[in-house]
Amino acid sequence: MIGKDRELLARLAKTNRALAAATVELMQHQDGGELPAEGLRALADHLAPLVDELRQRADQLDAAVVEVES
Repeated sequence: MIGKDRELLARLAKTNRALAAATVELMQHQDGGELPAEGLRALADHLAPLVDELRQRADQLDAAVVEVES
């Protein structure tokens, strides 16, 4: 595994550990059973860069396979 992938997995693991706490916090701030929109946005904003990085890495890996097959 290359260093870049190892770092990506480390960030994913760190995010995974924090996700449980963020979920509990969202649950505690429910208003009449509804989740707080601002809390959901904050979580989405936090996750978006990691999601983008995961997709970019998958695209890089797909491109490498296509180059090998050509």
